[in-house]
Amino acid sequence: MINISKINTVFLFELIIVFNAITNVTDIYKCVIPTAHRALEFFNQIEGNVNYRELLQKHPEAYQAGSVYPDAFYQGICEQGKCHEVSEDSHWTPFLKTSINYIREVYPQPWDKSAQRLVAFLFGIASHMVSDVSWHSLNIDQGFLKAMGEVDFYGSYAEAHQTGDFGGDVLSRYELNFDYLEAKWYIPVKDLFNIYNLYYGKTIIEENTITHCTYILFLEMYGESLGIDKLHSTYASKSPFLVERFQEYFLGGVDDMAYWSTNIFHLISFMLDNGTSDCYLPENPIFIQCNTERREKNIKLRKHWQKNEFDGDFTPSVMRADGADNITVDSGVVFQMNSWAKGSVLFVSNVMDAMNMNFTVQYPNHITSPSTSYFVSSPYARLGWAMVTADLNGDGHGDLVVGAPGYSTLGHVQIGRVFIVYGLASGLPPAKMDLDKDADVVLEGYENSGRFGSSLAVLDFNLDGHLDVAVGAPSVGSQYLRYTVRLNSDNPSRGTQSVGKAYGFYPPPPKDVTFVVHGDTVSITFCFSGAFCGIDRSE
Repeated sequence: MINISKINTVFLFELIIVFNAITNVTDIYKCVIPTAHRALEFFNQIEGNVNYRELLQKHPEAYQAGSVYPDAFYQGICEQGKCHEVSEDSHWTPFLKTSINYIREVYPQPWDKSAQRLVAFLFGIASHMVSDVSWHSLNIDQGFLKAMGEVDFYGSYAEAHQTGDFGGDVLSRYELNFDYLEAKWYIPVKDLFNIYNLYYGKTIIEENTITHCTYILFLEMYGESLGIDKLHSTYASKSPFLVERFQEYFLGGVDDMAYWSTNIFHLISFMLDNGTSDCYLPENPIFIQCNTERREKNIKLRKHWQKNEFDGDFTPSVMRADGADNITVDSGVVFQMNSWAKGSVLFVSNVMDAMNMNFTVQYPNHITSPSTSYFVSSPYARLGWAMVTADLNGDGHGDLVVGAPGYSTLGHVQIGRVFIVYGLASGLPPAKMDLDKDADVVLEGYENSGRFGSSLAVLDFNLDGHLDVAVGAPSVGSQYLRYTVRLNSDNPSRGTQSVGKAYGFYPPPPKDVTFVVHGDTVSITFCFSGAFCGIDRSE
């Protein structure tokens, strides 16, 4: 436990914020903690006698710490950057495989508390691994920062990387709720030391270095919470793409990273119970497959990438600051914000919020609360992402079609739903409505990460005189897109639906993407970007 003058704590936090903003020395959140939290929301896996969902919920102090841990040794203020390669290696499949084999060898089931914490920590690491791949475009095309560079920085990945990593932290704090953030971390130091020895075949990093560098990371995390969201306008002006696509971008947005995290959780659960011999384990963790056909034949080797580093000799002994307590436990350490530090952070944050309120303009004529609300029970559903209106049931009144592409249920992530609410003579029903229970029609996707409901169109596809509803699911399919759903207008009762097929080009052609929707006797071509779309009767 560390005890030094308490007046240093807020100064230390402020110093860390300024230092990070100037040098981008590390990206504490980069959405990894929100991503890990979102991934756990609908993860459900039981292997053997272990309920992994319950295990992760039981040990959030280890799970959250693991989700940030792989970046611990990138920092210049961590041993003058001498352990950079340890962080690099902690991002890839060989380290994950070594960790799984270590757990199976050293901690046979049933697991004690130390083993459970180590497993939770490893799940957090795995979430970080796959999130980094899609965020940084590692061995894949069209990842978030790559796209951001093309859109906002004239094709410069380096500039997008510099802005996006810290900017992602800023947006996370500005847009997302962090009430679930743990005030303590558990780091399985002794186990990590042993795993690294197995991985390298010799001692590369000492236990006290693991403790020291993760402690810096812990303080930085709470330092960033001290007003980092106030930088939102600065980073929004640098990259509109970052602001607009941060959560929903199809490869590296927060929702997508949460899906890939859930996917690798299932794989780790399988390997912890069955071993790694039945799994395909390429170096890039996003391509891991277990007990299935190994489809990826030409996966590139690791693409090394560098965190932004500070090369100067900035090495304050933050281990002397009295911001947090460092408590040694059986096989690791617990970092915990003490009550004085938590109170200081809350006080400064409240002061900054109060100062901002002085610049808030009030408009008394604006509507500040809804007259009614339509809602669903699933968090992160993105209800209202797509909406159209049309008279679907032929009663002369406009009906509402609403997409919720992020809709999930336990064990089924981002399958998506579409809700249809029939209008009345007076308009839409004014009552507060749970759409899961009270919508007139509910359509649901059936493939994980399908994001059914991302786009909507209403027109008479088959020229039978009745309007049909086409629903887009952009993340589904490999060579073909197969997820157009058509409401049977002849019998518009709840749940009545028929499934058609939509074919698209993959990869997309250089011109506007065109889809052909096949009906009973005709096919209708429709396009994006306002391009001409006509009816083709030559089936």
